[in-house]
Formats: sequence, structure tokens, C-alpha cells
Amino acid sequence: MKNAVFVAGAAAAFLIVAPGAALAATSTTPAKPAEPTTTAPEYPDGPMTRVTRQLTVAPAKAKPGTHVTLDFHCQTRGPDENVTVRSAALAFGKPGNWGDGTVKDVKPGKYTVTLHCGPETSTASLEVLAAKKPGPKQVVKVPSGAPQTGGTDGPADGSGAPLAAAAAMGALALGGSGLVLARRARRR
Repeated sequence: MKNAVFVAGAAAAFLIVAPGAALAATSTTPAKPAEPTTTAPEYPDGPMTRVTRQLTVAPAKAKPGTHVTLDFHCQTRGPDENVTVRSAALAFGKPGNWGDGTVKDVKPGKYTVTLHCGPETSTASLEVLAAKKPGPKQVVKVPSGAPQTGGTDGPADGSGAPLAAAAAMGALALGGSGLVLARRARRR
């Protein structure tokens, strides 16, 4: 029993002392932020930004088959520096004509469009929307006959309708009168 009390007391003392010791061991001075590093390419004639207007795609959301316009400006240092645009979602009419593209028939989602201007790049995003698939053809049944077209079996000008209504009301009145006379006869 004494051993259990001793172990419980030692555990309680550890729980009380341990957090204070941990806090005392931590530094209270804030960490110095890391120095930003740049890895700009070194050019023999000095620094130069080749992409002078970042790449944009308009419209930014399009369905397959839609024509999109790419806007950018790239300044190269010579004919050996190639300018290309690459994307899994775009097709270009002619190589080197990077201002216009057509959205390919690809899965809907976001795709990256990358401009390569010599050693520099610029990227834009293109969201391909789902193509509206044509639904099944609707079969149209042409109505035929009187009930489907709204026609009647009588005259088309409606001249027989008032006469038929008057005959029906007369028969109803005659039947009601007969019913009243039959009830009176039973009461007597």
C-alpha cells in the first residue's frame, strides 16, 4: 500500500512540475524570419524581365469548341529564344500563333496555360466546363381523329349545341316533375 501511495505522489508532483519546466526551457524571443531568396537568371547584359505583360485567358471559363484569346507580351533577346504557349486544354491553329486557341474536348476541370518566354514563364488558369450533350430526340406524334384534335362528331360551326342543351334540360325538368308527383301519390 505504501508503494502505491508513493507512486501516486510522485506522479502528481511530476504533473505539477513538468509544465513549468517545459515553459522555462522555451525561448521568449521571437524567431527571426528567413531572408527571401531570389533565383532570377543572370544575364550577360544585366537583368531583364522578358514577360512584360502577364498571360491572361479570356474567357477564363469555356466549353469544348469555344474560341479563347490569350493576351501577353514577351520580349526576347534574340531569335534563339523561343516563345511558346502550352496547355492540355487548348489547341492552336498554327504553331507560333499563340494569341488564339480553341478549347479541346477534355474532361471538365481547371487547366494551366503556360507561356514560355525564353527562360521565363507566366501561367494562367482555364476552367473547362461540361459540354452540353444533346438529349434523345423527342418523337412528336401527330394527332388524328376527333378526340385528339378537339373536334366534334356534330357540325363544325356549333349550331347543334344550343338545341342539344335545351333538350337535356327539358328531359331533366320532366323527370324531376315526375319524381315530385310520385312522392305526393305515396303520401296519400
